[in-house]
Amino acid sequence: MASKSPIELADLPNEIITAILSLFPTRALLPLTPLSHRIHALILTIIHTRITTLTSSPSSSKQKVILECYHPSAKLSTPYFFCDYLYTEPFSLTSPSTSASSKLQQLRDLYTHYKPTPPEGDRKVWRPRPAGGWSWVPISDVLGNGEEGAELVSQDIYLESHELFSQLMSVVNVVKTGPKKDLFLSCVTVGEGLVRVWRDWLAARAEDFREGRDGEGREDGKGLLWSSVDRHVGLRLKVLEREDMVRDRGPVLVSRDEDPNVGYTLQYEDLVVRSTQLLLMIEDSMDREVGNTGKAIVIVS
Repeated sequence: MASKSPIELADLPNEIITAILSLFPTRALLPLTPLSHRIHALILTIIHTRITTLTSSPSSSKQKVILECYHPSAKLSTPYFFCDYLYTEPFSLTSPSTSASSKLQQLRDLYTHYKPTPPEGDRKVWRPRPAGGWSWVPISDVLGNGEEGAELVSQDIYLESHELFSQLMSVVNVVKTGPKKDLFLSCVTVGEGLVRVWRDWLAARAEDFREGRDGEGREDGKGLLWSSVDRHVGLRLKVLEREDMVRDRGPVLVSRDEDPNVGYTLQYEDLVVRSTQLLLMIEDSMDREVGNTGKAIVIVS
């Protein structure tokens, strides 16, 4: 009887290979891409499908993206914000003129867009008292109401004459909500960073808003303020100059060679997150939830 030759991986149809590869998490798939052009293409398809599925319908799995953005000194008094999904940038898997390595790089450069939303209900945050200590205050007292763009999350920045910049710490987490919205079964950080918001940058952005320009052509790319050099997380901000903030601080004499005191309101129009990084963190969040069944995380805000 003639012996049958063994079946090799290359002999299997794409459907079976895809079914096998789909059993692996994304972190395990990435090292397999150099095996062959065929495996590379199948893995790209699997990863792209996971990105579009997990990022576009997080509500089905109770996965939520939350944003914290605050001055380092105001960490305890600044609330976190749930973010609504907007869209994921398009990506073509069938472009014949693009090399395999270029397609992988293009997939890595995809971003998913979210809109930070003001909190609902009676959430409260810690706020320092003028006389010392801390107190609970309604979140509406922190955010304010009735101003232009009130549907957008906003934050005020004030620079005295000697200050060249302010600082913003931004943290984006993926959480899975429990029975209550503020009770989290798991929490993983997608990206975080501390960025300087320069006086000149604020003035240029405020001028863009006054003149009806969106700032897309500026050197920071896509009109975004990136939270770190790896560009996992970025914010598109609308900057409004606030003369009333300067008046409320009281009159200050400024010499001829000093900059004036300035105040601005930053409105968060768009949160962008690197799609592949978001996918990896969502998978980590799912694994962490399985490993911590019965435990919960509470973020007070």
